[in-house]
Amino acid sequence: MLNCLIWGDYMHENVEWNKNAYSTGEIATMLDMGVTTVRKYAQHLEKAGYEFQKTKNNARMFVDNDIDKIRHLKELRENPNITVQQATKIVMGKMKDKKTQNIIALPNTTSRLIKDEKVISKEILEMKELIVKQNETIISLIERLDQQQTIINEWLNERDKELMRAITERLETQRLIAATTEETTNKKSFMGKLFGK
Repeated sequence: MLNCLIWGDYMHENVEWNKNAYSTGEIATMLDMGVTTVRKYAQHLEKAGYEFQKTKNNARMFVDNDIDKIRHLKELRENPNITVQQATKIVMGKMKDKKTQNIIALPNTTSRLIKDEKVISKEILEMKELIVKQNETIISLIERLDQQQTIINEWLNERDKELMRAITERLETQRLIAATTEETTNKKSFMGKLFGK
């Protein structure tokens, strides 16, 4: 492989090379063919409209797709009744068939993408509606909690008032008892003095 040459003088303008770019000699070795036969097949393909990547020096560089075409030509030529021109037409015909299949498949792919987009849009809409309902439920629960907290606060305030009333009444009662006891004690003591007891 010409990996070391990819970034050197062999790099063609506007062609991005990859690790799988091979020279004519490498293809000949790889496919067990003569170099001149590989060139001949490549020339026939080019005459039929096929394009190969080329270096600045106009040398062909073969990538995986190109190798498949040359290999297919070689296999067809193993039949002695098929000429190079006929084999080239067969290879180019298969390329056109594949392009047509891709074009035919494109509308199906597009319609599937549109259907997928509609399904996704519907799911997004359903999720939005679900979020709105959940938000409404959360707001309702918060309002109920606020109402319960208000009721609890009112009950606690009322309880505190009752406790304060009870404490105040008890203190008042204790104060009255203490005053009455003191008054009684004072009367006894006054009577005792008065009668000498």
